[in-house]
Parts: sequence; structure tokens; C-alpha cells
Amino acid sequence: MGRMSKTDTVAETAAPETRAAETKPAAAAMDHLHLWNRLKRTDPGATKPFTRGGGFRGTQIDPTWRFQMMTEVFGPIGKGWGYEQMDWTIAERMIFICARVWYLDPETGERCWTGPQWGGTEMVRRRNGIEAPDDECFKMSMTDAVGKCLLQLGLAADVYMGKFDDSKYREESEAFFAAKANPDLQPAAIEAFEAEVTTRLAGCLDLDDLEEVWRAGVGVRLREIGTVDPAARNRITGLFARKKAEILRREDTDGREAA
Repeated sequence: MGRMSKTDTVAETAAPETRAAETKPAAAAMDHLHLWNRLKRTDPGATKPFTRGGGFRGTQIDPTWRFQMMTEVFGPIGKGWGYEQMDWTIAERMIFICARVWYLDPETGERCWTGPQWGGTEMVRRRNGIEAPDDECFKMSMTDAVGKCLLQLGLAADVYMGKFDDSKYREESEAFFAAKANPDLQPAAIEAFEAEVTTRLAGCLDLDDLEEVWRAGVGVRLREIGTVDPAARNRITGLFARKKAEILRREDTDGREAA
């Protein structure tokens, strides 16, 4: 942020009607993608590469991690989200299961559903040259179907969009989930930090005071918070912008009165 001066700006300002007109379309788009953006990034630690017949290569996602992410966003299974079997059939020595996922919208509490999806698994597997029934085939078919349903919400979308082929993106994801596991970056810790900053800013009387608060580790902390919660980072940055504007208005008023 550097040293505060009357010409520095923390955030752009504009006339209310202009700002509203410029941000309205973007805000609407963010609302539609809210859940997608929360679920789209995959933890590299929950993936592993696989190869199928014919040379097909892909990335396998740990089903338990999927359940963890859904629980984090919506709550415990059966309470905030869940799934149900809609149909099943057997064909060509494979078991197919059709399922759909329900969830409670975090903002409205409305019960919502994904579209139905089919999952399929071979009923017989060959091991060591011997064919034998696979007692996991029903479970794996359900897992396959549920995973496809969760993709409709955006869960692990980056894998299906091919982003995991980019080593730089994988490194960014590793850093993201490492930061997410940091106790200082959990929602309660971020909320407490935001409250602390609000209290400290309330006591700022001039730009020097404002700069002192910023230099007391706020800038570094905001960069860390931004990796897991950009909205919180923007809110806290906005606190500084509003406090600076308040100080400048007061100084301007005092200057005119003194003149």
C-alpha cells in the first residue's frame, strides 16, 4: 500500500448511479456462478492419474473428497444435501444406476435438484486371468452417477475442463488448499480479523494513523486471505478506502473552516 497521501487511492470511486450501472451485470453473473466457483477447484491431493484400455488417460477424483466438499458447502449429508437412486438396469454384464442429487440452497434454504445421471460398472472383473463377480459394482455405479450429478454444480469442474493438464494450475491449486488448511485462514479467523481491523480503523484520526494500521501486517494478511476468500479481502480493503475518504473529507472541511 505504501505511505498514505491525499492523492493515494485504495479503491476507485464513482457516482453511485454510474457504479451501480457498471456493476449490475457483473453482480448478476457472480450470483449465478456462486456455487460453481466455490466447488470448481480440485485438491490435487485428492486426485490420481489413470489409464484405460486404448491408451485413454485421465484424472481420478477421490469420491470421499467430493463428499467432504459438499458437506463443507451445504452441511452434513442427509441434512444439507443428499442423493437418491431413481432407476437401475443390467445390460452387457454391466450394472447401470440412475441417480440425482438434492441440496439446500445456502442463501434461501430452497431444496434443489440436479438433473439425473447414469453411472455404470462392469459386474465381472478379470483378475490374474480369472473372471469373478465384482461385489463393489453397485457401489461404484452409484458413485459414478453421483459424481456426474455433482459436476453439474461445478464440483471438480477444473479437472473436466482440462486445467489439470497445466502444471502451473496444479501448483496454484496445491497452494490454495494449503492456505485453506491454515487455521488463520478459516472463516472464523477471517471474521475475527475483519472485526479487529474495523475496531482499529475506528480509532484512526489521520492518514498517519491509517498507514500505521496497514503496516501492522494487514497487507500481508490480506494477500493470504485473498487466496481462499477474495470477498473478505475486498471487504477489508474497502474498510480502508472508506476510512481514508472519511479522513480526507474531514480534513477538507476543517481546512475550509480555518480559512
